[in-house]
Amino acid sequence: MNEKPMTVAEMARMGGLAGARAHSKAELRAWGKQGRRAVKLDHKALLRLRQLLAGGKSQAESAKVLGVSVRTVGRSVATLRA
Repeated sequence: MNEKPMTVAEMARMGGLAGARAHSKAELRAWGKQGRRAVKLDHKALLRLRQLLAGGKSQAESAKVLGVSVRTVGRSVATLRA
């Protein structure tokens, strides 16, 4: 399984039988177990977030500039620090 994992939205669009016909049970189960959240901030947005925070903006102010929630910025900051 070297291909890109499916998102929850992609799995929902495929539906039950369509998904069962297109992919094996093992693949569907593996994708479902990942249960990852869709990415809101791409690489370019993360770089902009770093610039905003380095420039003294708060997480709330940065969230408004980027058009996302404060929670999303908080998760991204935690990822950046890790």
